[in-house]
Amino acid sequence: MDKKRFYILKIFLIVVLPLILIFRVFVIQVWQREVFLPVVEKQLTSKIKINIPRGDILDRTNKILATSIEVARIYLNSKEFLDGVQKLKKSNPSANQYNISLICSTFNIPKETLFSICKKHRRFCLAKEVDLDVAFKLKHIPGIEIDTYLKRLYPYSPIESHVVGRVNYEHKGYSGIEYEYDNILSTLRKKELVVYKSGTLQKRVARLANIADLSDFVNDKQNCSIVLTIDINLQSKIADILKKYYKTYSPASIMCIIQDSNTGEILVLSILPETDAPLINQTINCIYEPGSVFKIFPMAVFLEERKINPDDIIDCEDGKFSYSGITIKDVKPYKFLTVKDIIVFSSNIGMAKLYLKYANLKKFLEYQNLFGFGNQTGIELPQEAQGFLPSYEKCNSLTPLYISFGHGCATTPLQIVNGYTMVANNGELLQPFIVKAILTKNKVIYKGQRQVIRKVISEKTTNVIKEMLYQTVERGTAQKTKIPGIKICAKTGTAQKFDFQLQKYSPTKFFMSCCGFFPKEKPLFTIGVFVDEPQGVQLASEIAVPIFKEVVLELINYYNNTKFYAKAY
Repeated sequence: MDKKRFYILKIFLIVVLPLILIFRVFVIQVWQREVFLPVVEKQLTSKIKINIPRGDILDRTNKILATSIEVARIYLNSKEFLDGVQKLKKSNPSANQYNISLICSTFNIPKETLFSICKKHRRFCLAKEVDLDVAFKLKHIPGIEIDTYLKRLYPYSPIESHVVGRVNYEHKGYSGIEYEYDNILSTLRKKELVVYKSGTLQKRVARLANIADLSDFVNDKQNCSIVLTIDINLQSKIADILKKYYKTYSPASIMCIIQDSNTGEILVLSILPETDAPLINQTINCIYEPGSVFKIFPMAVFLEERKINPDDIIDCEDGKFSYSGITIKDVKPYKFLTVKDIIVFSSNIGMAKLYLKYANLKKFLEYQNLFGFGNQTGIELPQEAQGFLPSYEKCNSLTPLYISFGHGCATTPLQIVNGYTMVANNGELLQPFIVKAILTKNKVIYKGQRQVIRKVISEKTTNVIKEMLYQTVERGTAQKTKIPGIKICAKTGTAQKFDFQLQKYSPTKFFMSCCGFFPKEKPLFTIGVFVDEPQGVQLASEIAVPIFKEVVLELINYYNNTKFYAKAY
């Protein structure tokens, strides 16, 4: 009987038990695999969140204007730290002393203060922003907890801020390119990744412990970067010029736009005062009555429609012209001026009389619209204003007279500059752009290029306008921009600002400007200088014109190009 039992037990152990075990393993591995797999994975792995950096923003020479780096917040769990101190004090006193000294020296905390804080707080922040290298050195210390996050850096701040923009605490763009291209720059934000535990690896330091192994993953998961048309070195030099005048005349703002006359690219967009938290870009978000810099556009209409000739003589009434209950005045009185000299010497009366000679309001407004006024330019920056151009139905008999010398309408500085580029391009209105390219890791997915929106006026008309602007520099209101050997085309503007409290134009607040391009025959650069409410001056020739001249000289020096200079006669 005993042998029989032993035989049965032997059979069970050798045959049945292995079959049961095999069956159980089969059930676990196959039938109940989905039930047990999460349990096994939880025991063997940790889930960590990878911060995927926001895309970079670069200037046209590939200098980084905005980038993201990973940094760490360091916390101390007081109980774990103090327990670790007590254990190491017995087992390894030198290591214990090293850990304490490392914390104290890294965060500049006296030893007594460190232990005092630990007794008062269960957990506290040692530092909100620490380099990862520093975090690596601390991760072995009991009680140290590390939280990594991305920080946005702007190496050239604040001179690029109005263009590049900024991000908020959630790393989302709220202005500039950062806002306009937020989805492209941050298509990928965070990725959860599973890593295998090894040795005594703690979950809270998994990100740092595995950073080398994860580098390939992070490099493969990149957001797009954006290359701008801005030249940050040139912008820095232009900003230095503006700062001198800003300090002297304390205006509300000074703006300078430099556009490539051939392509429409924006090379410089500089605004003072500078700020690290830009909310408004005055060159595109704000509108102003432009004043006399606008006069070339009504003049272009009159010439294009062949209602006048450049040498026609207009009676400018010795500086005062009464019409329909109003009096139009010139800063400097003239009796008679040719059509050409109306621009050269900037006569409001002359422009008003030219409109009265033209007298086609509907077509006049249509032309201004074709020049780009009353419409957004389409520049790749947020919340662009469209300006103000009154509709035909809302105009009275005086409205076009005011518009003819730059009042009764409102434009952005960029619209004016782009309008001057249209003249430089023989009547072709170009699309202004500030994004040169959008890049992925391996290729260019978008490339900005010259785009003609429409042909507005003839080359014959623009040649006449160019000559008027050139003569304005040679002998007119923009003489202070004159540089020997360089043919510059420019026009000044001094516009009284409307005081909404007084409900009339202010005698003390002005919007001053000087716009133009050079060289005359084959323009390379269009420049717009705009000064809002400078103190102690009343004419653009006192502030906008000298800034314009310094900008031209800086461009010549920067590009060191002799082709700017005209041939000797």
